[in-house]
Amino acid sequence: MLFKIFKVFFTLGFFSFGGGYSMIPLIEREIVEKHKILKKEEFIEIISIASGLPGAIALNISIFIGNLVGGVKGAIVGAIASILPCLIIISSIMLLFSSVIDNIYTKKILLGMSGVVVAFILYATYKISVTAYKNKKYFIITVIAFIVSTFLKNIPIPLTIILAIVIGILTQQINVFIKKYKGEKNDN
Repeated sequence: MLFKIFKVFFTLGFFSFGGGYSMIPLIEREIVEKHKILKKEEFIEIISIASGLPGAIALNISIFIGNLVGGVKGAIVGAIASILPCLIIISSIMLLFSSVIDNIYTKKILLGMSGVVVAFILYATYKISVTAYKNKKYFIITVIAFIVSTFLKNIPIPLTIILAIVIGILTQQINVFIKKYKGEKNDN
């Protein structure tokens, strides 16, 4: 299983562009749909946690999935598999970039790739929202967080994340309390 984790994240690292959020649908396809390592709900939970942590989301996801599959060894394998392609690609680009930066075809390739990156990010947003927004409360939290982070520039994004987490926890606790209260009331 550790080899499978390595192969998935190493391969994705080489053949995906645009950073972590554009990789989410590709990771989901490999981990959830193709290899059935995780259920969709587990994957969404990992994305929620990984996106709230500092660092690259794809690296965070690979560490979480590796840890779930193989403990600390799995986390290390996931991390190495995610980092190694970046290291190889960036080292190669560093050697070649100065000689091809002014090339018209290089500029066209980069322009085309930027369009694909935006499409992947929109697709990731769609895929996450389909699963995550089965509960209207979470949708409301998302809308509020979006408004705060987009229009209220004086509120730091980490504070917005912390407030969303607290609201999510409180919402869950209120739901548990209501269900418990209704259950006890029905028993009387």
